[in-house]
Amino acid sequence: MKARILIALLTVAVFAAGYGARVWADHHACKVPPAPKLLGELSGQNTTAAASSPEPLPNPAKISSALQKLGPEIDKFQASVKEIDDELDAGVLALLHPDQKPLWDKMVAHRVVYRAQEEAGIPADGLLTPEQIMNLQQRPLYKLLAVVVVPLKLEWLVHDLNLDDEQQEAARKLLLVRREKFLTLLDSSPPPTLRLSRLMPLAERIGEKK
Repeated sequence: MKARILIALLTVAVFAAGYGARVWADHHACKVPPAPKLLGELSGQNTTAAASSPEPLPNPAKISSALQKLGPEIDKFQASVKEIDDELDAGVLALLHPDQKPLWDKMVAHRVVYRAQEEAGIPADGLLTPEQIMNLQQRPLYKLLAVVVVPLKLEWLVHDLNLDDEQQEAARKLLLVRREKFLTLLDSSPPPTLRLSRLMPLAERIGEKK
């Protein structure tokens, strides 16, 4: 599983420069980006084909059934992801000097604003359309990219927290540990868990219109 994920990332590496710049802009502008069409192998599709043709819209009935079946696994997966992220936060916070703590508070506040803007893009009621479901399926892939491509997240931390050389090296080691834990978690989770994780809180709003 780890090998397949890394191979998929290498498949899209040719787009990494432009995509990285876009993610950087989104990260600092606090905008919600459109869903990336990455890592097609997580949906059982060929990544080469996915790069050259649009991904078919999901079937709401099948998605709903999968959420019912994998609900406990998805909840467990999300709790594990939070635990891994909390460990990283604690490790990075421990590296900071007193004058960097306000920068940390600002970064955490930025996360809250970003998530609020992301949530604002989801309709408040009614069944989700296949297009909305696809968008929510794709959003966790940003998370995967940021975890696996360590230099990307490290660059964010250096910029946001003004890390010195010693702190940068320590943060890089923390990020490598997080990457290993995250990939191990993916290995032990059902294949659709990552892509369905963002849909779980909205499970009651997924299904065929009558």
